Amino acid sequence: MLKDQLSIILRENAVLKRGVAIQHERQKEFDVRTQEADSLKQLVLQYKEQLKTLEVLPVHHLLRY
Repeated sequence: MLKDQLSIILRENAVLKRGVAIQHERQKEFDVRTQEADSLKQLVLQYKEQLKTLEVLPVHHLLRY
């Protein structure tokens, strides 16, 4: 009886450990993707600023380059 209970508990423990490991991997992937998204958002902001700068430059100034 106790042996059976122990066996069940050990199986459940193994399942839970595997679940935690899977969640940990998913969280790491999510963190990487979030960091990538943040970097891309920053890049978009930089490009928008560059575009604003170019929009206000006189056309003859742009033609010199």
